[in-house]
Amino acid sequence: MPPDFDPEMIILGIGGFETSWDWSRRRWWSPLRGSLDDMLRFTDHCVPLQFCPLHLIGHDSSAALLVDGRLVSFISEERLTRVKHGLNMAGQTTLPRCAMERCLREGGIRWDQVDYFAHYCRFTEEAMQRRYAAVAAGLDPAHRDLLQQEYADAYASRLQRSVILRQISEIAGREIPDEKLIQVPHHLAHAAGAFYSSDFPESLIFTIDGYGETNSCLWGIGRENSIEPLGDVPLPTSLGLLYQVITAYLGFRSLGDEYKVMGLSAYGNPKTWKRAFDGFLELQDDGTYRLRGLTRPDLLESLKEVFEDRAPHRGFSPKAADIAAALQSKLEETVRHHLAVLKRQLGAENLCLSGGVALNACLNSAVIRSKLFRRVFIQPAASDDGASLGAALYLHHQVLGCPRRQPIRHVFWGPAYSPRDVEAALRSASGVRWSKPADVEECTARLLAEGKLVGWFHGRMEMGPRALGARSILADPRSAALRERLNGAVKNRESFRPFAPAVISDRARRFFDLPPGIQSPYMLITFPTRDLRRDQIPGVVHVDGSARIQTVSPEDNPRFHRLLQKFHALTRVPVLLNTSFNRAGEPIVCSPEDALRCFLASGLDALVIEDWVVVPAN
Repeated sequence: MPPDFDPEMIILGIGGFETSWDWSRRRWWSPLRGSLDDMLRFTDHCVPLQFCPLHLIGHDSSAALLVDGRLVSFISEERLTRVKHGLNMAGQTTLPRCAMERCLREGGIRWDQVDYFAHYCRFTEEAMQRRYAAVAAGLDPAHRDLLQQEYADAYASRLQRSVILRQISEIAGREIPDEKLIQVPHHLAHAAGAFYSSDFPESLIFTIDGYGETNSCLWGIGRENSIEPLGDVPLPTSLGLLYQVITAYLGFRSLGDEYKVMGLSAYGNPKTWKRAFDGFLELQDDGTYRLRGLTRPDLLESLKEVFEDRAPHRGFSPKAADIAAALQSKLEETVRHHLAVLKRQLGAENLCLSGGVALNACLNSAVIRSKLFRRVFIQPAASDDGASLGAALYLHHQVLGCPRRQPIRHVFWGPAYSPRDVEAALRSASGVRWSKPADVEECTARLLAEGKLVGWFHGRMEMGPRALGARSILADPRSAALRERLNGAVKNRESFRPFAPAVISDRARRFFDLPPGIQSPYMLITFPTRDLRRDQIPGVVHVDGSARIQTVSPEDNPRFHRLLQKFHALTRVPVLLNTSFNRAGEPIVCSPEDALRCFLASGLDALVIEDWVVVPAN
């Protein structure tokens, strides 16, 4: 849909690549190939995760269209290609072509109208050398040579500026002049995505993830149009990397399963392995921290020794839960320590958080409970997928000096589908029947109150990793049995993982212990459930009594808010269980066809897709 104003400045933000590798030449560890041993130690030309291999740069790619400083469209590549995290295993390294093309189509913009392309990282030969020198320190010559060759190959094939510019030109079908490509350092893209999306005129900005070009954490001050970086944590020290490594050690995927370890941590005792993690991380007086013993070729054997294991754990066990609890506790302690020092030094009242580690809802809760800051804003697409938006915002405000227009108030910036699109998908589907009730929210509320599991598809899809009422699976939170059915038969995931509640915003404090003035519209913070309410909504309360809540207001999502109101009128509970509309290993559904395929494969009882209610034919 074309913008409703005459555009003067059009910027296409680009985040990431489709991560790939030519398997005939060399191999690298990924969630889809290789083993735990491949990830944690060198094996036959394999550069393991603890050495920050550059071919892991590029997951969760996306595009964002900014017109005169206003966000018009945002799409993650995985939602269109249907490949989780955008991992392209065909040996073809490319920018997020589908997301770039779809953003322009959604905005009614032609390629020749784009003024600038903003990319979410800036690798240079100097940065490559700095990264190599930091990561390779202490390695023997053979391992140093292997790491250097891997870095050189990755830079030449996918990270240098000329390659990125050539790929944009190929996707656009026209020659893109060099001056139209602006590369934004990775953590500055994260910082801009958080600060310029907030409504804070001034704020401390803190970004934290696995790794950028040469660092894993950045902090600075945002004031109106500008961001002033003040410091960073250089590689190989990285809290995100530590969390990834322990995630893999516990038998999960190191890309995308960190949230499982966060959920597992609630079952464990953080004191059991506290000394082990104190040994990994040394806190400094200036607020920073130093990671010890992680960058070594024998890391797997070292971890076995530290945790007194004969072999790594696989999934849930009491010992794995204790390790996860100690890891989560150390993460929270380290970040609180760093932020406390920055608060004393800078006196900031507000805090903006971004980077993949900022998706850790328990960490975010610990930051809010610390009461260091009056207000906290967490970028809803805090991981690398949100860096496309951050790169575009950084270019518009910091580089070009254009004024800020308005904060980003919601996350519904993805593709939408017309009634004609929905009808066509329904007529093409087999094994379903559908109807069009007069009051679709009332009909859906009754299905949910009867104990049905319902797929919910409405409007433009969400940006970021959380389903927030546009592409959701919904259930009655009063039933623990429904939670177990949803975990097992529908989502095919581990039984220890919790589900999140969506709650009417002005009734949230009746059920959850939110601090005054705090809302949680993006499902990025855990809060305690009030004692008297825990037995009322067992489907969304974790083992420790917490819940990762989404507060829903009529301004954010009118239809989803009406559904919650209808359910409340029927049950006196203003809460619904809300989880992402997908099955294990799949991206969240995007199109009506995606929704129908997932509905038929998952065993849901009903699918509400715009104004239609769909049920199995038999």
